[in-house]
Amino acid sequence: MMKTLRRTAPIAALALAIAAPASAQLFGGGDPMDAFEGADTNHDGVVTRAEFVAARAARFDKMDRNGDGFISRDDFKRVLRFRPQAGQKVDAFIAQADSNGDHKVSRAEMAAAPTPIFSVADANRDGVVDQTELAAAKDRLQSLKQQRKG
Repeated sequence: MMKTLRRTAPIAALALAIAAPASAQLFGGGDPMDAFEGADTNHDGVVTRAEFVAARAARFDKMDRNGDGFISRDDFKRVLRFRPQAGQKVDAFIAQADSNGDHKVSRAEMAAAPTPIFSVADANRDGVVDQTELAAAKDRLQSLKQQRKG
């Protein structure tokens, strides 16, 4: 078990570094950990994977700006016009969630998409992110950001 965690930790950190900015951009937050905001629907102080996925799914309609039932680059034309560098983040999010390769994300694909931010934050792999784990994940993300700058 410990050997597996040591092997997967760098992969998880890389997934967080790549996928988290995409989801932060698309979910309207500057910090990838903002994806946890409001996810604790029963207000017990922890976020389960089910709560996290439900909160992400609830944002589908907001992300589907053109109302065609899919999330694609077309939904972010205005953002991309003013912030072309966001295109990589949009593409990363779509690639992560697009299971059939049509370059757009359906509601079902969104519900089934991987949750790398949650997986990295859930340090003990119990399917629940408590406040201690969330704080530790925020610290790791901040360290990654500082390493990129330095």
